[in-house]
Amino acid sequence: MAIADIDLRRGRKSRISATPFAVIVLLALVTALFVFPVRSFVNQRALLAQKQAEYAQFEDDIENLQDQVTYLQTEAGLQDAIRNQLGYLRYNERRLPMMDLPALSTELPDRWPYTIVSTIMLVRSLEAAQRAAQGEISLQPFNP
Repeated sequence: MAIADIDLRRGRKSRISATPFAVIVLLALVTALFVFPVRSFVNQRALLAQKQAEYAQFEDDIENLQDQVTYLQTEAGLQDAIRNQLGYLRYNERRLPMMDLPALSTELPDRWPYTIVSTIMLVRSLEAAQRAAQGEISLQPFNP
């Protein structure tokens, strides 16, 4: 009987020392089979959602570009592109400024060389007023 007790004690010691190792192996197995795949699945799902959003944005951009191409293939679209992008006008059109000239002071000192400039400005403003009275539209009234 003494020999049997020794064998049981050795078996119990080996089971007690093997239990933490078995738990570690079991945890590693559970981690390898469940935790890593679930984490990969969540990361792939987030990446897929991001790529789908980018794809939808690209589809919108392509649709807008196709609409522009379709519009440019029409006569009106071609004329708009020529007018807006190249700045061309038709032979019977004139470009008019949309903003008024700023109200600047024309008061200059009464000594040379400012008297010459004041006289030139007076003559040009009178010419512009005369053209305006005749119905002409002057785009730049102070240019000859």
